[in-house]
Amino acid sequence: MQIQSSCTESIADKLKVLYEHTVFEKGDPFFLWPQNSPGKMDTHARYLHYHNELELGWCTEGSGIFFVEDKVIPFQAPCASVIYQGQIHIAQSNPDKPAKWYFINVDECILSAKDDESLTAGHIGAPILDDSTAEGRDILTLVQMVVDELQAKRPGSRQCAEWLVRSILYKHARLSDHRQVAPWRLAEVSPAVTYVSNHYAEPCPIETLAQLCNMSVSTLRRKFYSALECAPSDYIHRVRIGAATVMLSAENKSILEICHQVGYMSLSSFNRQFRKLTGESPREMRNRMRKKHTSPLPE
Repeated sequence: MQIQSSCTESIADKLKVLYEHTVFEKGDPFFLWPQNSPGKMDTHARYLHYHNELELGWCTEGSGIFFVEDKVIPFQAPCASVIYQGQIHIAQSNPDKPAKWYFINVDECILSAKDDESLTAGHIGAPILDDSTAEGRDILTLVQMVVDELQAKRPGSRQCAEWLVRSILYKHARLSDHRQVAPWRLAEVSPAVTYVSNHYAEPCPIETLAQLCNMSVSTLRRKFYSALECAPSDYIHRVRIGAATVMLSAENKSILEICHQVGYMSLSSFNRQFRKLTGESPREMRNRMRKKHTSPLPE
């Protein structure tokens, strides 16, 4: 199997969304990457992209942020990803605790005509799942089992992997929020989204974001609302707080250090935005997370 990065001129030059084309080997609907051990995820998001097939992922260690459609999702190992055909996404690793992932591309030809259409509908309710819920634990375990079957190459491994994928999709369909995001709307503001994902700790003037998208400021605001249901400034806060959540759960840093590292000059401003987006203060979240750590985290 090969993954070929390709895109039309309009997408490459104007929309900055890359189509990653997967060429499967004849008779093999699966591709596991890497083959033998998980690969390290980049610490800087390179580009928004999409596939024409299902992509499953298993994070074995580390943490980071996933951007899927209009969602900004902090993740920490162990967790799984379920990304459907056509869903625009990007991810980056926490520099201080790099994430390692397995990814599985799945040719949807393995799904028969008898399978429910909802299996490939592109649910955006829960693209990243961990062991904090029963459904998340089940899906994470099933993805791990798919990786095991593809690595072991035992008799019947392919057939077993096919049924495991069906189980993953049926379980994941239960988590759908029955809402669809138009990919082209997100593509229009993708240069700004990619820029924010890499520069959220720095000032991100709306004029700069508009220039990246070749739009006026007013047009950018309107298209941001259309694609992401928020203003550019609100999206920056969403990304910053997502990054802070990862740091709170995975690093021995003080809250003040995290505040500055994600781009806030004032601790009060950081606390206000954190509570607005998460429903709790950074300290409250850290105290809740302490139960999962063997050593105390700094104040």
